[in-house]
Amino acid sequence: MANVKNGSNKQRVKKIIVSLAALAVMALVLKIFDIPVVDTLFPSTEKDAQHTEHNHSQQPTQLVETPEGTLLLTMIDCGQADSFLFQQGEFVALIVCGTRSTGDDVVNYLKNIGITKIDLLFGTHPHDDHMGGMYDVITNFEIGKIITPKIKIGEVTTNWYLKLMEEISTKKHTVAHPSVNEVYHLGDATMTVIGPLSEPNDNLNNYSIVLKVTYGNMDVIMTGDAEKEVEAEILNSGVNLDAEILKVGHHGSNTSSTKNFLDAIAPDYALISCKVGNKHDHPTADTMKKLEERNIEVYRTDESGTVIITITANDATFNTNPDDYKSGIELAGGS
Repeated sequence: MANVKNGSNKQRVKKIIVSLAALAVMALVLKIFDIPVVDTLFPSTEKDAQHTEHNHSQQPTQLVETPEGTLLLTMIDCGQADSFLFQQGEFVALIVCGTRSTGDDVVNYLKNIGITKIDLLFGTHPHDDHMGGMYDVITNFEIGKIITPKIKIGEVTTNWYLKLMEEISTKKHTVAHPSVNEVYHLGDATMTVIGPLSEPNDNLNNYSIVLKVTYGNMDVIMTGDAEKEVEAEILNSGVNLDAEILKVGHHGSNTSSTKNFLDAIAPDYALISCKVGNKHDHPTADTMKKLEERNIEVYRTDESGTVIITITANDATFNTNPDDYKSGIELAGGS
């Protein structure tokens, strides 16, 4: 049975008030200075097209405050790994691609739902459980743009990563290394880079590209495996973290999801991608307790498999009921 729940009314009202105030200020400025309304009032650093079965070469040049369609978010079950698919109209973004051994599962899922092109492909950080399957993806689909953090030469020397970088470095692909505050457009949705703000110190998890995805009045925070240090930097930056949906950092590990970070986001829903009986015991009891204390509904691949969320301008609908707050050890039958 599908579960339907509106985004937090308090959060929605706050966002609407802020949006109306911004529009009122803009209208006053335009009137005072007699400035014509043109598309350049809404500059874009990225204008990328996205396709499933059809071809489109253009996207809206300004943010749609109340889009009429949907943003489809799929948490693909790929074992102890991450792969998140965003579809807005005909446009497609994929955030990471599973492991070397589950990359084929991601490829097959995408092909089975009719996807032929991925417009934005994010590799959050150079760990196998996030980018290990990327070689399979980029060699099976047309890719508009590959977006990865800039890794120091020689810092990662695993064979799978070197093979991937060799393929990415060919002239067949367009590659970008994003900066904080950079915005990527996906139809009527935006994907804003909010972290990391500095280079990590010997911790590849903290290379993770952190995104805030916005569609109408609904927001999703995508954290990759970013740990407490990155969460603290993002909090200190003053960025508005308010969001209805949180992709829980590092598969629910206690290295992420600090109380301050969760409170700043105040999500209604949490997404956790992990495998039953994984060797890391994800998600941890500490993380699950924090989610339960805040009455955040949890959806996890180790219990529900692939989870599909249909997001409108104001609501989120799930293809399954919420899962429980058991830790990875508890779910696997341990003590």
